[in-house]
Amino acid sequence: MRISLITPTWNQAEFLEETIRSVLAQNYPNLEWIVIDALSTDATPQILARYAHLPWLKIIREADGGQSDAINKGMRLATGEVAAWLNSDDLLVPGALHQIVEAFIAYPEATAIYGLGAKINREGELIRVVPYRSFDRKRLATALEAVQPATYFRRDAFWGVGGLRTDLCYAMDWDLLIRLADRGKIIAINVVIAKIRYYADTKTATGGWTRMREIAQIGREHNGFFDWNHISFLMRQVTPPLRFARKIVDAFFWWVTKSRPIMVQNWPNYKSDVTQKRETL
Repeated sequence: MRISLITPTWNQAEFLEETIRSVLAQNYPNLEWIVIDALSTDATPQILARYAHLPWLKIIREADGGQSDAINKGMRLATGEVAAWLNSDDLLVPGALHQIVEAFIAYPEATAIYGLGAKINREGELIRVVPYRSFDRKRLATALEAVQPATYFRRDAFWGVGGLRTDLCYAMDWDLLIRLADRGKIIAINVVIAKIRYYADTKTATGGWTRMREIAQIGREHNGFFDWNHISFLMRQVTPPLRFARKIVDAFFWWVTKSRPIMVQNWPNYKSDVTQKRETL
């Protein structure tokens, strides 16, 4: 079974070589790897040039419309039955691709399969392993519990639901998995597949209200106006920037999450959040 792996990158030379080595260590015989570099100005081109001789690696260096656009671009060139994207600061654990293929063989009806993910810091030190939980469509409606680099899907299903939405920047993986779940079966396996890196410069960490707004938008589109992420976003937008007021809102939504998870649960961590312009949906 051929696997197509897409890696979008831009100015991440700090992590890129470690990511490359994690893929090389897979020793998977039927791999196709497409790296989409959005014209990096750091050492990325030099690093990629050292591996350009690999017959199963294709490197494309050109401008794109963002991460989703770059991934879709790679998927259009891909030929594998199973596909995924691996960001250039994340890692595969040894044997991950073999485990994924074994799972797809065991579950031929699956449109997507995801394993466990380990969270690591900038230096690659383990923060925690996300615990195993069997797939639950109701929980997916309000939160992505799958770790993105540990998630693989059938490429025909990816295009069957339209690929990634290029208007999304932060939660396109959640939106995609919701649409894949509506198309077919999703399987969770109790095997660590990938390591996802958490550090101050990531999109998740710097997204602020814009990231929350996107999550709320996706929730409203899939679940209606009274989606909990949407309601949480609206309440946080109108809550005065006072400690007691925020504590009340937090307490309410911590109570909400006892029955199902949501992703809009905190406050953007930057000084300007007090004067941030209110956004509406």
